[in-house]
Amino acid sequence: MTPKHFVLAALMLFSGLQLSLAQQSLEVPADPTAISPLLIGEKIPNSQLKDPEGNEVALQEIVNKQPTLLIFYRGGWCPYCNKHLAELQTIEQDILDMGYQIVAISPDAPEQLKTTLDKNELTYSLYSDNDLKVTKAFGLAFQAPDRYKDMLFKASDQLNPGIIPVPAVFALDQEGTILFEYINPNYNTRISGDLLKAALGAL
Repeated sequence: MTPKHFVLAALMLFSGLQLSLAQQSLEVPADPTAISPLLIGEKIPNSQLKDPEGNEVALQEIVNKQPTLLIFYRGGWCPYCNKHLAELQTIEQDILDMGYQIVAISPDAPEQLKTTLDKNELTYSLYSDNDLKVTKAFGLAFQAPDRYKDMLFKASDQLNPGIIPVPAVFALDQEGTILFEYINPNYNTRISGDLLKAALGAL
């Protein structure tokens, strides 16, 4: 291959990579109201998360142990998320008494999870989805406004190009079937602890 042909091949490869990234970006809507989340009755996908120590854990293995209240939150930087996580802590024993475990997922890197756990004095489990694969698989991902992108990139250990989940709550059985969900594109509105307990009690 001549130098000219090598440069041309490299340019074609780079152009193809740019096109692929653009196509991936198009798959994630810019508007949180345009997401297409999983629905009640569907089963969750096989997904890999990271615990606060950075160890990979299969979401399905977590869910198989016990019915699960699965929370998606935007990150430890979000005051509305911290308020909701703290409220869940106040009702954790009630949730446990109903037979559910609480598991929360965010795009934060594993080390960021430790800060959130300590700040809110949480005793339930937080997991990292800093490559956003789980968020995308659940259909919750949307493109963050530009002002968030640098912060998200840093908080994810440089894996998040600027995507955040619409905050969501799922109740799952041990097979991973969705029994209940609450998803609101308005990020400052979360389901209250009382309403959540009532919903779980009605299942």
